[in-house]
Amino acid sequence: MSLSDTNQEFKIYNKITDYMHYVRKYVVPMIPSVHRDLRIHLLDEIYYLSKNMFASVCNKGNVRMKYLVEMQVNLSMIDMIMLELKSLKCIRKHHLEFSLLKLSEIKNIIYSWKLNEEQKKK
Repeated sequence: MSLSDTNQEFKIYNKITDYMHYVRKYVVPMIPSVHRDLRIHLLDEIYYLSKNMFASVCNKGNVRMKYLVEMQVNLSMIDMIMLELKSLKCIRKHHLEFSLLKLSEIKNIIYSWKLNEEQKKK
């Protein structure tokens, strides 16, 4: 593992935990109890994202790629849930936009990490 890999893993860990804290503080409390299923699924996907991040750090090769793909699936699900919350208009616009901004930063890091792993295979 090179120094750049370690920095990237540390960076993604910080971004995910920061996102999780932000969502728990500003997004989840605004979701009405009628839509508690969205609240549960949103938090579950964020936790699965964290779990898959740790799994991808601990593994190499094809297994790491599997967990990176799982992280992309988690991000897509979180994105879908956030868009659903946007359509319900229960979250303040600036909280939702800031949350999506943080999510896009995480997406960019994960996609670049996956590209780096694919290039290592070649």
